[in-house]
Amino acid sequence: MNEGIRHVALWAPGLMRQLLEAGRPDLRGKAWVLSSQAVGAHARLEDCSPTARDLGIAPGMRLAELRRRFPQVPVVGPHASALGSFRRILSALCEARTPVWELGPEGMSLDLSGTVHLFGGDWEAWAERLRDDLASACGVREIRLAGAPVRGVAEILVRSGGGDSGIDLCEPGCEAERLEQVPLASVHWLSPKSREALERFGLRTLGDVRRQPRTFLRLHLAADGDRLAALAMGLDPDPAKRSKGRSEELVLPCDENDVEVLRGAVHQLADRLAFALRERSLGVHEVRLGIAWSDGQEMSSSARPPLPVEDFLSLREAAWKLLEQLDARRVSVRSLRLSATRTFTLTGQEDLFATPEGDRQRRLGRALDQVRRRQGFAAVGNALAA
Repeated sequence: MNEGIRHVALWAPGLMRQLLEAGRPDLRGKAWVLSSQAVGAHARLEDCSPTARDLGIAPGMRLAELRRRFPQVPVVGPHASALGSFRRILSALCEARTPVWELGPEGMSLDLSGTVHLFGGDWEAWAERLRDDLASACGVREIRLAGAPVRGVAEILVRSGGGDSGIDLCEPGCEAERLEQVPLASVHWLSPKSREALERFGLRTLGDVRRQPRTFLRLHLAADGDRLAALAMGLDPDPAKRSKGRSEELVLPCDENDVEVLRGAVHQLADRLAFALRERSLGVHEVRLGIAWSDGQEMSSSARPPLPVEDFLSLREAAWKLLEQLDARRVSVRSLRLSATRTFTLTGQEDLFATPEGDRQRRLGRALDQVRRRQGFAAVGNALAA
């Protein structure tokens, strides 16, 4: 794998449709539609099978129109447990490849910094292996992967349909060229108002945007103008936002309400997040813990420790306190997310008032990091004392 390819974006288009067909063979090859609302005047289709598309059905169609024109086509609702299983499988596969990854609604972003040498250097083989592992584990076969030196570029290329096999690679220095013909419809974070303005000015691709003065874009698109101009040049569209916060998510193997199991899960998250922060020489001013319960409810809480957090134990203690605040419902927990929402750059200077225990933890952290860089994150971990 090229050493310059640091970021990989994975996207599963029509994820829920794929999961339903994987779990229900009777739907394969048939005309059917997906909608989370079975009734209602404003209910719309979220997705449909390829056979239904051949009939003229398309996502976004009103459910009432479907039933009037195609009464024989069944409406299927989403399967929440299948989605949860997919997220757990995807998290495990990515965890085996890099400690720094972020789960999204229909895919994931992976940061491969410092881990490329672990996979033989062959990008095509690495991507095909990940896709095959995912297909064999949960039946989702329509997977797209894009690798690039910049995360924002990878996230755009994976949705623009590049690569005949669904695997796309952007070599360092080729970012602007690869983005030249990418339609602006692939830029998912653009606001409706910005899209209207771009259409009004006849700008339809990122190449069109790159040829416009930045002042023109900023005048007509406000904040989206700067982000879009950076992306069109092959730069990260929002580097400030990415440097301010880091997060790690863990989807539990099964819904859980045992306090000790949840503390162990937070322990794992703190270990992963502490490693990711040390790799970037970052400390933490603010920590946030989010919980998703099995009934679909979500809640998060944040804390600002009295002293800046620079080591694993301090991060874990802060996260455990947040867990005690949040775990007040008598409902099983499905997933947890730990975030460093406000970070700062470590200077590398020794703390004159550091305690012996603090020095020992810093030395231990550096030793663990050296092993993980050579053999992978899962090679060694911080033990959870009984």
